[in-house]
Amino acid sequence: MRGHMRMTRGPVWHTRVGKVLLMGMAVGLTLPAAAVRAQHASGDVAIARPIPAPMVLPTSMEQAVARGTRTRSGAPGGAYWQQWAGYEIRAALDPATGRLDGSVRIRYANESPYPLRRLVLHLHQNIHAPGVMRNEPQEVTGGVTLGRVAVDSVEVVEGSVGDGAAYHVEGTLMTISPPVPVESGDTVTLDLEWSEVLPQRGAGRMGQSDHEVYLVAYWFPRMGVFDDLRGWDAQPYLGGAEFYDDFGDYDVALTVPAGWTVMGTGELVNPTEVYSSQTLDRLEAASTSDERVVVASLPDLRAGSVTTAGVDGELTYRFTAKNVRDFTWTTSNVQQWDATSARVPDRDGDGTADRVLINSFWRPGRAPLWSEQWKYGKHSIEHHSRYTGLSYPWPHMTSVEGADIIEGGMEFPMLTLIGAYEGQQAAALYYVTAHELAHMWIPMIVGTNEKRYAWMDEGSTTFLEDQARMEYFPGVDHHRVEARGYLGAARAAMEQSMMRHGDWYEPGPGYGVASYPKPATLMAALRDLLGAETWERGYRTFIDEWAFKHPTPWDFFNTFERVADQDLDWFWTSFYDETWTLDHAVVSVVTRPSGDIVVKVADEGFAPYPARLLIQTTGEGTIEREIPVTRWLSGHTTAEIVLPASVGTVTRVEIDPSGYAPDVDRTNNFWPRG
Repeated sequence: MRGHMRMTRGPVWHTRVGKVLLMGMAVGLTLPAAAVRAQHASGDVAIARPIPAPMVLPTSMEQAVARGTRTRSGAPGGAYWQQWAGYEIRAALDPATGRLDGSVRIRYANESPYPLRRLVLHLHQNIHAPGVMRNEPQEVTGGVTLGRVAVDSVEVVEGSVGDGAAYHVEGTLMTISPPVPVESGDTVTLDLEWSEVLPQRGAGRMGQSDHEVYLVAYWFPRMGVFDDLRGWDAQPYLGGAEFYDDFGDYDVALTVPAGWTVMGTGELVNPTEVYSSQTLDRLEAASTSDERVVVASLPDLRAGSVTTAGVDGELTYRFTAKNVRDFTWTTSNVQQWDATSARVPDRDGDGTADRVLINSFWRPGRAPLWSEQWKYGKHSIEHHSRYTGLSYPWPHMTSVEGADIIEGGMEFPMLTLIGAYEGQQAAALYYVTAHELAHMWIPMIVGTNEKRYAWMDEGSTTFLEDQARMEYFPGVDHHRVEARGYLGAARAAMEQSMMRHGDWYEPGPGYGVASYPKPATLMAALRDLLGAETWERGYRTFIDEWAFKHPTPWDFFNTFERVADQDLDWFWTSFYDETWTLDHAVVSVVTRPSGDIVVKVADEGFAPYPARLLIQTTGEGTIEREIPVTRWLSGHTTAEIVLPASVGTVTRVEIDPSGYAPDVDRTNNFWPRG
């Protein structure tokens, strides 16, 4: 979405001009007495720095490594397993009232080595039920009304879970006790019927506009995640932190009035039953075009020439989708439908580029900027496919204009909902499009746990968005522009740890900074440190190895360390666990009696980081030097670079000439200042 822990190990000690202060508990840091002595012996008495502790795997990860489901290298283990579910959904929507009636048959395969004595499902629409816990006010529509609930054809009733076959609903979670445990390797079948009234603004992520545009998401009973780390990791939806979902297959039939277009996750398998020959011809043309094809104009919609007449005034659209983490759909009878196609690197091994249909549904009267959105979608899919090294794998990517529903954007498999962006610059609509479509890779392919670690998807997506911006709008380093939000919050001491659960941030900018600009800034910084080739190899290795699986932050960290063949614990601990800040400064440039020139650099923050210097001289031109991170990791807070007299006069010194180090105060990175 755009717009919007490790164990404590001890106190932090630091010294300022001989005064020792105890600073309370913090995560992952130590300051040996030897480091303090070394600093005083070397003259580093301004501040005795904390030393980042080694990255330690949490107990759940250690146990997973021991069981062989994960590895210390960051790759999935040979014994890695993952649950699977198949959904057969039948639903009908009355657009005039927003009422949806549906039934779902879920075939849930227990691929774990453990028997399951309970099953946990999400009823996300219950965030709109009266009296339900949530972290901000929401429209109350009544939530989910359950009808029949059956397990392997045996009907179960609401009651106390654990006392025989029963189900219990609490907030947005539903727990079912099956008549018998679901043994390892077995499959259980659940049948549920339900109804709900769709809200206008479904927790800022789905809903309807004037009963003429619907984006239907989080709308059916869905299995929670049972994984190799925590077992059931299904947590209530409170409206803030996003989602953690398993992958599954879908067979979905959606009934709406004739004249209403529908696009959903997956492939439409009965196009001739629902769309007119005119619409089908235009879609065929768009599927190989690099230009816009207007599949359905407003006059077409008014004339009723977009869909077939249906049966008794109704149409049933049928979709199938394989190995996706959710099913979402959109329907309208007033939105113009633009389409084109994106070229992505060869997916089927025939040696030629493949095509992806790009759809854009929008209302010209509500969202004039959307006249170019088809182009933004096309570029985003093409760019992201190239940069990630993984071509977009699905048949279409669809963007839906959601004025009245959302201001920013929200991602779903093969669909995104984006605000009208009325009155804004066209670039803003491109930015959000590039961001939401980047989510098709993380978390829609690389299935991260968004609730616990929002930075894994939002930070990666923000980085990829910024990378795409630089191609679409050349001449501006958008990574450095993105960094300003994080660095401003860091200077104001308004940060909170990136490893905090998404629902547990304090009010203020903490969640947004920790999830979006900070991790994106750190990805750009790490790329600068490792070199683009090494970094991109680590990035693509992570995506490739964890595609359609569930990685953790430690899998991410260890993958980069394996590929780079470097210990980067200082980086992860300082910036991801902690909110330490970096501040390098040029202290002085002094000529000794011998003629040697000494450039003195101070590390005035707590976060260790290599200091790269560009030194201008009269005798040897430009000289590059680096103070390695090991200098700071040994406890020092200053370092000296000695240049021979042969360099002549030093006229200028700059720390971090690339501008990618997350330095909170760049004014002291230069000498002379001014």
